[in-house]
Amino acid sequence: MGARFGVPTMKRTLVALAAATAVVLTAAPAQAGPWDGVTAWETATVKRIVDGDTLIVRDDVTGAQSRIRLLGINSPESPHGTASAGQCGGWQATEALKGFLPIGTKVRLLSADQSSKGKADRPQRVVLAYSEASKDFDLDIAWAMAERGWGLWFTVAKEAAMSSLYRQVIERAQEKRLGMWNPNLCGEPDQPDANIELRIHRGDAKKPINDEYVIVKNRGAAPVDISGWVLRDSGNAAWYQFPGGSVLAPEDYRVVHTGAGTPSLPQPRDLYVGYKARIYTAAGQGPALLGDGAYLLDKYGNFRFWREYPCTTECDDDPYASAIVIDDFSLGKKKGAKRAQTQWVRVKNRGTATTCLDTYRIETGNTRYSFQPGTCLAPGTTWTLNVGNPPVGATVDYTTTDFLRMRTPALWSSGSVTLLTDQDRIIAKRSW
Repeated sequence: MGARFGVPTMKRTLVALAAATAVVLTAAPAQAGPWDGVTAWETATVKRIVDGDTLIVRDDVTGAQSRIRLLGINSPESPHGTASAGQCGGWQATEALKGFLPIGTKVRLLSADQSSKGKADRPQRVVLAYSEASKDFDLDIAWAMAERGWGLWFTVAKEAAMSSLYRQVIERAQEKRLGMWNPNLCGEPDQPDANIELRIHRGDAKKPINDEYVIVKNRGAAPVDISGWVLRDSGNAAWYQFPGGSVLAPEDYRVVHTGAGTPSLPQPRDLYVGYKARIYTAAGQGPALLGDGAYLLDKYGNFRFWREYPCTTECDDDPYASAIVIDDFSLGKKKGAKRAQTQWVRVKNRGTATTCLDTYRIETGNTRYSFQPGTCLAPGTTWTLNVGNPPVGATVDYTTTDFLRMRTPALWSSGSVTLLTDQDRIIAKRSW
């Protein structure tokens, strides 16, 4: 696992990925090279490897020692550096980093901001190792670790210059089930035929924290017992372990809210992490791509299912893109509240299978609506979003309709309405 691969080949691949990213994300200026968005601040010598994403170096100029955190990835933890300690894959990730960075290796440390620090005040850096073959610092260590499957995609708001490239190489490792993505890494997988889908509702930052949640749904044909399984994001702070008796029948689901609450309240499928802050990073587009993911680990610690956002060029096409359409809409009548009360948008399932829209959202202008958990459309059925208020005393059936409860119009004389997934992929749009 410690063998070094051809550095010039990796550099050419990074340049090609940077060029591809610049073509796809046309809103941002093209980059000539993979490390153009970061600046070299220090040259140092590797003194020790702590774990799969942390190393100790000595500055070649000042002689000071620093504990460096790799930017762009989060590797499994290995607090004691042994095969039996830490998280599944932690020991292997540590050994992989030791292979890329033997003691005494010269490295160049880069970042957008020289003062950038993470947890425990560790300087956050892109680490480039020196190659005797090329006589240059051109082995990107985070990229190399991600290519072998030893890193989650982990973005930092002001240090995301390399995140698009890291995301792409991580996706390839996931497809190949390399490293931590191997479902057999820590023993035979629990219930290997399980088919679980995750969807992330990032929610509205202005609403209570429990507006952020993940839906964990059994899409298979047989029940799945997820007792002891763990739901996590790309960080290490807010993990949720499912309690005993967590059996999902086919198409059954649980809604795991980030904040605190009483299980099974107010809805019978509600669960709570008990964390005090939002954990899912806001999405950001462009070469400095920002995002996060939800990951489901079985009781042995194997990574089994995951969902990351936003979509990139390698995201699978959403299966609902051709089935779910914005069937019709009304711009309303009269003015003000009366106009808002007569505005609506209707969504229709033109496909041949029932489709669920949990965590998907409708956007028009600055107005956003997220579909409630359990909102599913049978073939040929419709669902209507009303801008105004429901009739006085009426009970709203969220499976067929909902209300924004606005007193001002949301649809204007010209504009558009868009249906998006939780990964920010557009699956339907109407303009007028």
